[in-house]
Amino acid sequence: MSAAPAVDRGVLISDPQYRKFRDLADQAYKKRQELSNKSQQAYKQGDGKLAHQLSEDAKKQLKIAEDYNFKAAEYVFIENNADSDGNEIDLHGLYIKEAEYILKRRIVAGIQRNESLLEVIVGKGNHSPDHIAKIKPAVETLCQESNLRFHIDPKNSGVLIIDLKGARIPQSWNDIQPIGAYIKPQGAYTQSSYNHQQPQFQQQPQVQQQPHYQQQPQYQQQGGYQQQQQQYNNNGNNNNDDLVKVLQQILCGCLNLLKK
Repeated sequence: MSAAPAVDRGVLISDPQYRKFRDLADQAYKKRQELSNKSQQAYKQGDGKLAHQLSEDAKKQLKIAEDYNFKAAEYVFIENNADSDGNEIDLHGLYIKEAEYILKRRIVAGIQRNESLLEVIVGKGNHSPDHIAKIKPAVETLCQESNLRFHIDPKNSGVLIIDLKGARIPQSWNDIQPIGAYIKPQGAYTQSSYNHQQPQFQQQPQVQQQPHYQQQPQYQQQGGYQQQQQQYNNNGNNNNDDLVKVLQQILCGCLNLLKK
C-alpha cells in the first residue's frame, strides 16, 4: 500500500506545465466573457452582424479554454497515478467535475471486477491556493448521495476508502460507460487500437454532445504525454492501467460538464 507517500504527489498541482495549462484556460475563459459582454452590447445597439461575430469569437475562446483544461487534467492525472496501486486512484489537481466524472467510472469498473474497496486520494487541501480541501468534501457528498459506504483512512486523512462490497450504485450510473469497456487484454493496447475504439465510444449519448472533443487526437501526439503513458503502462499496474488507456475518452465527457 502506498497511500501515505501518494498524497505528497499532490504537489504536482504547482508543476509549471500543469499551471501553464490551467492559467491559459483561465485567460481564455476571461476573453470569452469579455467577448460575450461585447456581443450583448452590440445586439442591444442594433448591430446584429457585430453581435454575431463577437458571439462566434466567444465560442472559439470557450473551446480554447476547454482544450487547455483537457491538457491539464490529462497531464496531472497520468503523473499522479503513475505509481498508484491497483486499488488506488489519485484525484489531485483535477477540478471537481473532472474528479467526480472519473471517480464514478472507476467505481463502476471496480464493482464489475468484484473489487472489495477503492482508496481515493483526495488530499487535505494543503496545496490549494486557499488551503481548503475541495475534492475531499465533493467525494464525500458523492458517496453519501449514492449510499456508498466509506471512511477516512485512520493513517492518512487525505485518503478516503470506499467499500465496494455489495455496493448498489444509482440507476443513472448504469448508463455510464464503464472504464475498461474498450480495453484489450494487457499488452495488446496500441495507438491504432485506441483510434479504432474511439469512434465507438463517441457514439455514447454522453459524448455525442461534445463534438469539439471528438477532434482531439492531437493530444496523444504530444511527445511528453506518449512518454508518460508508456512509462505508466510498463509499471505493472492492472486497474489503473485501464484508467490511463481510456483517460482521454473519459475526460472528453467530464470536461464539457465543467462550468467556470
